[in-house]
Amino acid sequence: MTPRKLLALPLLVLLLSSACATGAASPTRSAKTEAAAAEPPSLASACGSASGIRAEPFWLQTEDNVRLYAISAGTGPFAVVLAHQGRSDLCEELPYTKTLISAGLRVLAFDFRGNGHSAYPSKNALAYRRDFAAAIKHLKGEGATRVFLIGASMGGAAAVQNSGGLPFAGVVSLSGTRLWPGFGINKPGPRALRAPFLYIGSRSDYRAPLAEARTIVRNAGSRDKRSIFYRGSLHGWELVQSAPFAAKNRTLIHDWIQRHAHA
Repeated sequence: MTPRKLLALPLLVLLLSSACATGAASPTRSAKTEAAAAEPPSLASACGSASGIRAEPFWLQTEDNVRLYAISAGTGPFAVVLAHQGRSDLCEELPYTKTLISAGLRVLAFDFRGNGHSAYPSKNALAYRRDFAAAIKHLKGEGATRVFLIGASMGGAAAVQNSGGLPFAGVVSLSGTRLWPGFGINKPGPRALRAPFLYIGSRSDYRAPLAEARTIVRNAGSRDKRSIFYRGSLHGWELVQSAPFAAKNRTLIHDWIQRHAHA
């Protein structure tokens, strides 16, 4: 063997050793990454700020095995499920979440499937009814005796169109009437509603036209139903978070929940 080949042997051994060490380390780093991904992000991480809310983030599993990002906050026997607006997530409703917690209510907020930090399923991508069912099941398992649903815009429309027959103690829609094509499926529809129903909207809201909103309320199967329409075009969470009459609506919804929770 030539001297040049003899000199090359140590270098080859060194390269092989280095390659083996790198290969051994990769699965460890990968395992750590997968383990980290299995943990839901904190509220502060998911939203940029926790908005002063002490909340427990968790994965909410639906009956068709879709993993939803959710938070649970507050205590008490009466609970509220919050459903966010279209192309958004639970972060937008944190100011109202804080109000509900301060009022002594338990709150579960979640990202719909295909939104925020929740999974994007290849099938049943718009099966929001299953998301609602999973939220109810979780809260009942945690001891809630009455569960109410409050949705804004798309979340309100999903509440109107998809929650009928589910064991909610009451449903509140903030500017939510029907799900637009690509945003959801309008079944089983408002006629399937049996729980008390409260609709709050605006008279000049093009996203939830007044005539359409009134038709939704009229067609709702709930015997106990009420609607309130304000001047202007404020929409969704604005009605309880930033409108001039937001405080009035927050009090109205709180009193409505308390009345039906004790019915």
